[in-house]
Amino acid sequence: GGAAPAQPLLGHVVQDSFMGPITNQVVNFNIYLPQGYDTAGNSQRYPVIYHLHGITGNQGGGQNTVVPAASEDALAQRIIGPVIIVFPNGYADSWWANGINGDKQAETDVMSQLIPHVDANFRTIATPGARVIEGFSMGGFGATKFYTKFPDQFAVCVEYDGAIVTWAVMLQFHAQLAQEIFGNSEAYFNLFSPWHWSVQNAGVLQQGPPIRMVVGALVGGNQNFRNHLQSLNIPVEYVLTGCAHDIGCLFDAQGVASAAFIASHVDLSPSEPADLNGDGHVNIADLLMLVAAWGPCAGSCPADLDGNGAVNMADLLALVGAWG
Repeated sequence: GGAAPAQPLLGHVVQDSFMGPITNQVVNFNIYLPQGYDTAGNSQRYPVIYHLHGITGNQGGGQNTVVPAASEDALAQRIIGPVIIVFPNGYADSWWANGINGDKQAETDVMSQLIPHVDANFRTIATPGARVIEGFSMGGFGATKFYTKFPDQFAVCVEYDGAIVTWAVMLQFHAQLAQEIFGNSEAYFNLFSPWHWSVQNAGVLQQGPPIRMVVGALVGGNQNFRNHLQSLNIPVEYVLTGCAHDIGCLFDAQGVASAAFIASHVDLSPSEPADLNGDGHVNIADLLMLVAAWGPCAGSCPADLDGNGAVNMADLLALVGAWG
């Protein structure tokens, strides 16, 4: 829910897809590119926010306007710089898990297919320190799951009125999905639950920035998760808004403040351009990505290291020169 802001976006949202190399299924996503992205030089790179939708949603809808508009408001106030925002597809009701029957592989899509694809094909700062995970409702569950399960892959997490359900609540209110997604197995649910992974990775999470919880109508579940994190000595920033369960209200109330929170924790140090996958090394993985992009580029692309509009021998030589 939530009405689109009156002012049109200065940046633009692109609908995109690719064939997942692991799942052999089409991965759909939308991506917001900030104003000036298309004309900026190949050396201009951006941090990335991954925003996860709520239940019944997909990669499109009102979030494609509401979320970037808050970022643009914060940019106009010089609170944060320009960012790329990615909207993955969570298959309407996957709870951002890998469905037990194999048909909704939302976690694999995000972590193993979409993030590498975005880093290889858009001018990101391809390091975990410049990567943010956030989400609304079911997406808040997903965002806290991704952050607690993969704390070395994201700089920070923000959740908006997250439906941070326990297994008991899942059985009570989403019995059909408990069967369809998790096979009525609490052990399988735990593989994709922030309640479980916050315990498993508490030592790492204690050293990181707070998990920012922006709360509207789902007060009870969010209070319980906040208390759970505090019991583990994991830092939390907990904000009550008085909003209904409405993404527009939540971002009106706290979108700019969340941008300031994000800006205070992301690392904008540019990666080595030839480190195409952002793992801190230039190696065979980057070579394979360069070869896969060989040929003319539509606009600028990360593998076009010299910015001449094509991935060719000059880029291969530049990559080899940076090897290590």
